[in-house]
Amino acid sequence: ELLERIQHYRCGSATLRMNVALSELPDFSCLPGKHLQTHHQAGIIIAPSLDYMEQAYVDARRHGWAREPIVEMLIPSTVDDSLAPPGQHVASLFCQHFNPQLPDGRDWHDAREQAADTVIDTVTRYAPNFKASILGRMILSPQDLEEKFGLIGGDIFHGALSLNQLYSARPLLGYGNYRGPFKGLYLCGSGTHPGGGVTGAPGHNAAQEILRDRRRR
Repeated sequence: ELLERIQHYRCGSATLRMNVALSELPDFSCLPGKHLQTHHQAGIIIAPSLDYMEQAYVDARRHGWAREPIVEMLIPSTVDDSLAPPGQHVASLFCQHFNPQLPDGRDWHDAREQAADTVIDTVTRYAPNFKASILGRMILSPQDLEEKFGLIGGDIFHGALSLNQLYSARPLLGYGNYRGPFKGLYLCGSGTHPGGGVTGAPGHNAAQEILRDRRRR
């Protein structure tokens, strides 16, 4: 019964991840300067409007990925200079929206580089020196995220955050208490309540249930 029910569990929007090595910091048009500034040490999100985000979603449905994707950038070398040679930097890009299955039938392995170019062009519109500063890049398409990390369809939230898959119904009704189908098997992670995001809450909640069961022995 469990195997049959889990077949109907839905995964949500796919993502693309990219790590890049940079010869210099991004010089954003809105905050000019290649020298280290406060915004370089913060999360940088390219999603200028609700219309922009809606169009990104529509593009992904129609074409496989957004022509102007939502990009979240972190530059960890600005707070840990051991991550890159002096004067250089590394950045991680978390990108939405992307379709797990390309509408034209192509394999993501064949489209990976083209999609990554779109991401880079998007960032370059806001930081004109970005493209020329890239020394190397590592791309993880939705298919790569599934094959390497088990994220079905490249869904980092381990399942769609829809009403029928939240609270006590995450991942399934009857398994919302962090206990698996076998005694001593517990569930945690983004596929359990309260879902995705780096909160630690699913692990905390699962640990509380484990401790509760141990006290009952």
